[in-house]
Amino acid sequence: MATDKNKPVKFKLRVDIQCGVCGSLIHHSGETFPKFCACCGGALERFCLSCHKRAEMFFDEWWPEDDECLRTYSPAKRCSHCNAVLEMETDENGREDRGLKH
Repeated sequence: MATDKNKPVKFKLRVDIQCGVCGSLIHHSGETFPKFCACCGGALERFCLSCHKRAEMFFDEWWPEDDECLRTYSPAKRCSHCNAVLEMETDENGREDRGLKH
């Protein structure tokens, strides 16, 4: 019995994005990631105040079935370039203030 090793493996990829502020999951179906959380309005992208670059999001994968992958992206807690700790702080009015934890 011959098997075709050059045949591409087919699997279903589902992508969720988890808000770093409120923890809600956004089921992603488009081409580009949203910039703000639909639940709380918090920014999903984080920028480092030390090196002034955008911190990359990280992801976890879970395979509930052999042909299905669920990937959950979350905002970074550390800068992927200079390793500085990124922290979301709130000001006296409850608004987000992106800061660098010292």
